[in-house]
Amino acid sequence: MQDSEKSINFAPTMSTRREKNKPQNTLNKQLELPEVKEKEKNEVASKMGDFCLDVAKLIIGGVLLAGLVNQEIEYWPLAISGFTAVIVFVISGIYLIRKSNKK
Repeated sequence: MQDSEKSINFAPTMSTRREKNKPQNTLNKQLELPEVKEKEKNEVASKMGDFCLDVAKLIIGGVLLAGLVNQEIEYWPLAISGFTAVIVFVISGIYLIRKSNKK
């Protein structure tokens, strides 16, 4: 016999080690999330847009009521921060509603 035929490789290859230690796919199957349909995404975006607009209305009401009540509240910092928040919520609400209506 020749030397190449007599040599025996006792070292396991990396592929066999990986195959033996490979975890079962049962856990991956349990953690899969269901696919969300496009219609449901649009409904959620529309509802979030309405919510943002409602929050903006509540902030306007809070700022106006705080100005009417004669407490020791500095009105201008309250008004500036309130109307800044209103602008952010209105823009977010309009964006979400338009996004939901496009598709």
